[in-house]
Formats: sequence, C-alpha cells, structure tokens
Amino acid sequence: MSQLLVQIGAGSLLITTATAVQVLTISAMMAFGQPVAIKLARAGLLRVVLAIAACGLWVIFGQLLGVWVWAVALLYLEGFPNLETSLYFSLSAYTTLGFGDVLPPKDWRILGALVGANGMLGFGLATAALVEFIGHIRNWHE
Repeated sequence: MSQLLVQIGAGSLLITTATAVQVLTISAMMAFGQPVAIKLARAGLLRVVLAIAACGLWVIFGQLLGVWVWAVALLYLEGFPNLETSLYFSLSAYTTLGFGDVLPPKDWRILGALVGANGMLGFGLATAALVEFIGHIRNWHE
C-alpha cells in the first residue's frame, strides 16, 4: 500500500511538472507567436501556413519536454537501466501507443499509466492552444 501511495505522489508531482512545462511553452508560443503571426497574416496565405506550422512544431517541442521530464524521473527512480530505454518507454506511454516491449518494474508500473494520462492531457492542451492560435490568425487575416 505504501508503494502505491509513493507512486501516486510521484506521479502527481510529475504530471504537475510536465504540464507546467507544456503550459509555459504554449504561453511562450502565444506571447511571441501572436505578434509575428499578425504581421505574417497581412503578408499572405503561405506565410500564415508557415506561422501555423512553426507554432505546431513549437507545441510538439513542449510535448517532448514533458516526455523528457518523465524519462529523467523514471531513470532517477531506477525504473530503467539507461536513458534511452527510459525515454523510449516515456514517449511510448505518453503518446498512449504503449507497445509493451519495455515495461517499468512492478514497483513503478502505476507510473506507466500516469504517463499516458499526462500525455492525453498534454495533447488536449496543445490542440486547444493551436485551435485558439489559428482562430486568432484567421481573425487577423480577415
């Protein structure tokens, strides 16, 4: 029972940290991307598409930072023998693919499910931010 509470506590802290990192990258995209997008929106459709693509890549960068938070934590908790395996598992679980070829040790398996939950939250936030950003660009373009 105590190991379960440790996993839930660690997972809650990691979800909070990874989500905070993602929110910061989204906030940076909105703060710095909007002025650029306003200028580009007046310059033509191709530049608008490039602005949206750049923001999409930036949001993916934020997602990858969240994956790295999990990978480093799982490595630190000795869930995996090396960074590559930890990163592979974190990315697989975060995207909810969960291939099943790499699994965390029994003492940390609840964290695997929490990585997936964090990924669903992260992709939801990223999608909402991109839709909002595209809506602003459309309004500026008109």
